[in-house]
Amino acid sequence: MAWLQVHQTLKDHRKLFDAADQLEVEPPHMMGLLVSFWLWALDNAPTGSLVDITPRMISRAAQWDGDPEKLAKTLIRAGWIDEKEDGTLEIHDWYEYAGKLIDQRQAEKERSRSRRAAAAASADASPDDPTPTAGRPANSRKKAGGRVDQSREDKTREGNTPPSPSDEGSDGGTKSLVEARFLEFWKAYPKKTGKQYALKAWSKIKPTAELHERIMQAVDAQKRSDQWRRENGRYIPNPSTWLNGGYWDNEEVNEGAENQRDPEQPDSSGRDWGKGFKPADDE
Repeated sequence: MAWLQVHQTLKDHRKLFDAADQLEVEPPHMMGLLVSFWLWALDNAPTGSLVDITPRMISRAAQWDGDPEKLAKTLIRAGWIDEKEDGTLEIHDWYEYAGKLIDQRQAEKERSRSRRAAAAASADASPDDPTPTAGRPANSRKKAGGRVDQSREDKTREGNTPPSPSDEGSDGGTKSLVEARFLEFWKAYPKKTGKQYALKAWSKIKPTAELHERIMQAVDAQKRSDQWRRENGRYIPNPSTWLNGGYWDNEEVNEGAENQRDPEQPDSSGRDWGKGFKPADDE
């Protein structure tokens, strides 16, 4: 059974009041709309991405009987849904609230794959004839009336051996190279949150050597940026969010890293980097 974190501060959150005022509903009603939408997303948008999700679908998920466009625009304006640079939408800080469930589901998939592979390997290792007779190998074919009993398939034939757990899902050297580059990225990235989720995003990108170098340079630059240093890294994006959003091309942050302003001074860009559910280091 899936579950979702809902903090007690939600009922008094300014963003909740803002959205309630825009929709002209009471705050408890707005909270119900949000929770209904989040619960729907657990199975229908598990990564938090709302690509191909229409305002009408969002409206139905939230059980809102008003104008779907108005609800979608209100959620974006209030900061409950983020609009990325490419125009796609995603649920704000989704991993912070559903990350444990996402990791649990991913771990269960890995365990299931390992169990299936282990069972297949065990079956392949079993001898065809467990009771050998003197002078005859245990797995030799039985003979009856001068003919070979072929009722059992010779599992040693080429191409019939199931993959071992280490081979399953791999693509040879490409996977090991992708994983090696990911480990370098993970070591350098300052926020260690949702490693499996980040690896999934990395595997989807499959950076070339050139792109990998750009990513590493961007991480190094953005670690020194004013945005990432504020309040002990409170506003550093989750690594999966950073990768999915292609933030290595965030020129605003990359160029700003050279200035190294005082993290406690206001951001001259006027952007509200603190908009969200909660601090990244808030347990």
